[in-house]
Amino acid sequence: MIREAAAKDASSLEVLYRILLPDREGIKVLPDRIGQIAANPGSFLYIYEKDGEAVATAHLHLCMDALCGDRPFAVIERVVTLPQHRGQGVGEALMRHAEAVACAHGAQKIMLSSNARRTDAHRFYERLGYDGDRSRLFTKMLKLTNDGQELKDNQ
Repeated sequence: MIREAAAKDASSLEVLYRILLPDREGIKVLPDRIGQIAANPGSFLYIYEKDGEAVATAHLHLCMDALCGDRPFAVIERVVTLPQHRGQGVGEALMRHAEAVACAHGAQKIMLSSNARRTDAHRFYERLGYDGDRSRLFTKMLKLTNDGQELKDNQ
């Protein structure tokens, strides 16, 4: 069953995110933040639940765009399935669900980000029709001060 995440899923999401980002320190999923995401009409944090266990997740964002009238574009991030449930159609069902929601909201396109080292995931996305050759994702991690301002490299 695919459903939107709830506060009770915080620890399950942490487990999934640690699998997705094993070298990342400071992963902390807050139950209140899940509630804030659920209250945001352009953000959908999905859980694939199997036998009462959260076995996969994906986060869909609808982003306003000025290019195509009132049509948004969509971004999918943080897609991960527990290793023992891979190859069983869980990830595909989750992705197809997110795509259907994006279409229902009139999205003109859907994009996703994936770590450059996750070659198995890249093959999975290509099988679903995603083209990794059309564009390139650039990422800059920001370090913020207590007042929310970006720290400069020389500070």
